[in-house]
Amino acid sequence: MKPALLSAMLAAGLSVPAPPLLAQAQPAPPAQQAQPLPQPASPPAPAVPPTAAAPAPEAPAVPAPPPVAAPAPQPPAAGAPAPETPPATAQTPPARPGDIVESAGFGDEVTLTARPALVLSGRATWDDLYGTFRRSLEQLNGLARAQGAVAAGPPMIRFVSSTDEQADYEAILPVVALSQAPERYLPARPGATPAGQAYRFVHFGGYDTMEQTYDEITNFLDERSIQAEDSFVEEYVRDPETTSEVDLATFIYVFPKR
Repeated sequence: MKPALLSAMLAAGLSVPAPPLLAQAQPAPPAQQAQPLPQPASPPAPAVPPTAAAPAPEAPAVPAPPPVAAPAPQPPAAGAPAPETPPATAQTPPARPGDIVESAGFGDEVTLTARPALVLSGRATWDDLYGTFRRSLEQLNGLARAQGAVAAGPPMIRFVSSTDEQADYEAILPVVALSQAPERYLPARPGATPAGQAYRFVHFGGYDTMEQTYDEITNFLDERSIQAEDSFVEEYVRDPETTSEVDLATFIYVFPKR
């Protein structure tokens, strides 16, 4: 019987049928019972004194296995080089570009030093500013690889002039050295990165929020009565070729008038 059904019956005041008992065997009528034959009495077994019983043999003790010793370290074979111990500094992770970005403030005064660079002039509409910059920087990287020039820092964009519809710019790729003839780098040209005293600002994210950062820069300069040059520089600290637009970090350099 299922427990649920049993509980329901008890709650209703019904009696639960007891399980049927096994029928007990009834003796046969006396007329039909067979008379048992008399059996000779068996003589009682002789009592065995307690000392006469032989003790049960004890099982021989099995010795426990000896503990297994760990193998001792073996010296290296003759002529084999000893394993090198890494220096303590090997465990220190290298610095990341993000570390530089996080430690930068908004409006730090810095001094930029000129370095060799490939420079590519261009013009972009405001609607396709970031896309045009990306294509120019990709073209510079391709020219540098083709001529054996090694990049030596984040790429830059220098704004030269602008109107309500478009902006003239220079895409700049810092390199270790430029060993080829200038015509080998066409349509780019050998040049240098911007240099001099500047105020450095940080923008996080893509170009869709860049206008807000430039408004904050304008307020910063106005509050301090700083007259800035029309030319300014964006440095893409996080590589645009391997970083999504929303994860970009950009240094913006503004040069005060002297």
